[in-house]
Amino acid sequence: MKKILCLVISVMTIFSLSACSSSQTNENSSSSAEVLEEEKSGLETAQEHDFKVIEGEDVVIENTVFEEDVTISGDNGQILFNGCQFKGNITNTANEGTVVVISQSEIEGQCVFKNEIKETTMEASFPKFIVDSNVDVAAEECIGAVIPMGDFEITFNGETYNMADSQLFFDISNAEAGFVPYEGQEANYYCVAQWWEKGEKQIMVECEFDPNM
Repeated sequence: MKKILCLVISVMTIFSLSACSSSQTNENSSSSAEVLEEEKSGLETAQEHDFKVIEGEDVVIENTVFEEDVTISGDNGQILFNGCQFKGNITNTANEGTVVVISQSEIEGQCVFKNEIKETTMEASFPKFIVDSNVDVAAEECIGAVIPMGDFEITFNGETYNMADSQLFFDISNAEAGFVPYEGQEANYYCVAQWWEKGEKQIMVECEFDPNM
């Protein structure tokens, strides 16, 4: 369970990377209209839509428009999209651990989980989306977790969730207490996770408080 929620150091590290730049570049084939629009918006059109992450390395993509679906592959990696626009879906295909952070971005499609894992436990290292605004998440027959960085609604497989739906609470400043029932305590973010145990589908909503956030 701690592997699902105890991500504060990782989350803060990833968000701090937004100061760095790893933007995509335009090709000469872009039309003049597209170039003018990009210059006006400050965004560039992506030439790459498939990203393979590597464990231990952080990838940062900024100020980019993705006209096609985006796919993230590779286990236990981290990738940050900051100030981007997604015209289609963003798919996390990792079986384990990969974190896709979407910050200050617009998404017209869905955040999709597509992996080969279904039967596991809540202690597993789930593939994740970390978001700072409302998103529509799909994970029909596989594991996945979405972490909204605040008290706002997200949609997970057609169901709407917010902080108030949390069943458990974890206070990082009092880690020895472990997870306790959520009864309206102050929290910075929450998590919606899906998996199966002995063939039975599980949905868990948990939230966490970090005094440093």
